[in-house]
Amino acid sequence: MKIVVAPDSYKGTLDQYEVANVMSQSLEEQGHSCVMKPMSDGGDGLLQCFRSEGYNRVVTNVTGPEGRTVEAEYYMKEGTAVIETAEACGLHLITDSHPSDRTTFGVGELLMHAADQGVEHIILGLGGSATNDGGYGMFMALGGAAIDEADLPIGVFNRDIPKISELNVQSLRRFEKIKLTIASDVTHPLLGPKGAVHTFGPQKGIDEADLDRFADMLVHLAEKAADAFPVDHTDSPGAGAAGGLGWMLLNIGAEMQSGGELIAEMIHLEKEIMEADAVITGEGKSDRQTLGGKAPSVVADLAEKHHKPCHLVSGQVTEDLSDYFDGTHALVDADNDVDQVISDTAFHLNRKMKEIFPK
Repeated sequence: MKIVVAPDSYKGTLDQYEVANVMSQSLEEQGHSCVMKPMSDGGDGLLQCFRSEGYNRVVTNVTGPEGRTVEAEYYMKEGTAVIETAEACGLHLITDSHPSDRTTFGVGELLMHAADQGVEHIILGLGGSATNDGGYGMFMALGGAAIDEADLPIGVFNRDIPKISELNVQSLRRFEKIKLTIASDVTHPLLGPKGAVHTFGPQKGIDEADLDRFADMLVHLAEKAADAFPVDHTDSPGAGAAGGLGWMLLNIGAEMQSGGELIAEMIHLEKEIMEADAVITGEGKSDRQTLGGKAPSVVADLAEKHHKPCHLVSGQVTEDLSDYFDGTHALVDADNDVDQVISDTAFHLNRKMKEIFPK
């Protein structure tokens, strides 16, 4: 049997490439042939989807979220660059900084680096960020300027936003000849109770008592941006992604697109599904939200389109999804609790695959 293996990551344990590799090895030991197509909806691990797709790995140094230099990578092929913003401002880069002391400056540096390679299209995945600066740092890295009430330049960190008296876009790098595409499944606006700070701030270390203060910073930034940019994107779907980075990217001309659909197209997933006998997808935890544009739902839609059975194999499945997948399987079950699965995910995944697809 030919099986397409197209999982997202098991967040906190295995990235999507590692998950796909374990699945494939298990199935091949059972006598099946596999095609690995690691998937993402634009969240963590986006770059893993392109490791085996003929893209060249580019490595450079940029400013990390705490202001220190970090090594970052992106992938490039035939005039297209794929950037994961977490490479420059991800949670995995945080040591002991307060959320006020972070910046997206390095994201702007990544954009500049890719642009200088002569690319025609840049795709940005916004998952896993540790920042809440509304893309202010990125704006500054791209040549934007900010001054305080005394007409003095100010810094590039979240804490500097309240000092802004004026934003200046005169020297801002424009990408007239480069298409910018945001790959994301986040639809939240920039501001309000469902905005960037109140929705995602706690997972980035903002205390509940501090949420309003951080939200007010973005309100202030948006007010100053209204004088600098012709279109108000504060309520645009996805503006709240990555602590408001999505909003600033929209300001500089980026377009928002469903991450899962875009990545599926780029890795030619549909073609492989058409030629397969079955399809497997999965993620760390699946529930009804999985059906809202997450990677497994994109895979399942393509499988259904071509009348191929699609199995969901996730770390946990907490709601009934049997009406959407031909089989739903969880590593966490009556015999294995969450801690056991986390301690050796590859072992439990290997065993589960052999249960589902025996010789």
